[in-house]
Amino acid sequence: MDRNALIADLRMRIAGKEAAPSPLISLGGAGEVLPGGGLKSGGLHEVAAAAYRDMGAATGFAAALVSCVMKQSALPVLWCETARPPFDMGRLYGPGIGAFGIDPARFLFVEPPSDTDCLWVMEEALRARAFAAVIGEVDGRSSALDLSTTRRLQLAAEETQTPVLLFTGHGRQGAGVAVTRWQVASAESESSFDVRGGEKLPGRARWSVSLTRCRGGKPGRWLMEWDGEAADFSFVTPMQESESISLPAPQPSEAPFSFRRTG
Repeated sequence: MDRNALIADLRMRIAGKEAAPSPLISLGGAGEVLPGGGLKSGGLHEVAAAAYRDMGAATGFAAALVSCVMKQSALPVLWCETARPPFDMGRLYGPGIGAFGIDPARFLFVEPPSDTDCLWVMEEALRARAFAAVIGEVDGRSSALDLSTTRRLQLAAEETQTPVLLFTGHGRQGAGVAVTRWQVASAESESSFDVRGGEKLPGRARWSVSLTRCRGGKPGRWLMEWDGEAADFSFVTPMQESESISLPAPQPSEAPFSFRRTG
């Protein structure tokens, strides 16, 4: 093959790779707000709590995103948290995430000694191509969460087409190159009646969610609901841009099990 033909062949291959879309993770009806209708697999996504009181709600939202990923892959999920948890909320609680529709047996938990080690483990896990998703809990204020580190995570996610999720707590958000950034507050679920006793019981989990960054899309704020049986999100409020929407003040929600084990 002569030089010109070789160059033309390389250009065609590169163009083909650039044109190939990243696989999308279905979020049910809520995927409509994202480019292509779903969460980009080969990307870094950040979840943060709107305030300290919303940490439990944000954990539930992150778990719901993971549940959507697990529907589309039989591989295990890596959850990475430093030996000294970055947030004083306790570690993940098996019965809690199990009641949320997630099989705890498919989780592999890693406890590296520091934030730097946690981010390194996440990057290496992505490149291993052995997981459906990689999740890490790193305080958004950590000096380890710099632009260079998050860019490496994004590149590794793109290369392996494996979603990587950063849970950054309630401090400032730190994933500078994140494809999407979600800020989550608790919201009151719609009550349902217990057929036997006539008492009101908590309905499906709800969150007040702000999509503060969306590459290729528009930010917005919505009241979102989770269907644990179908493992899908849906909107309770119409899709509107964040500047024009007004939601009720967040209220603490109830759940039969906690996502965090505190004792």
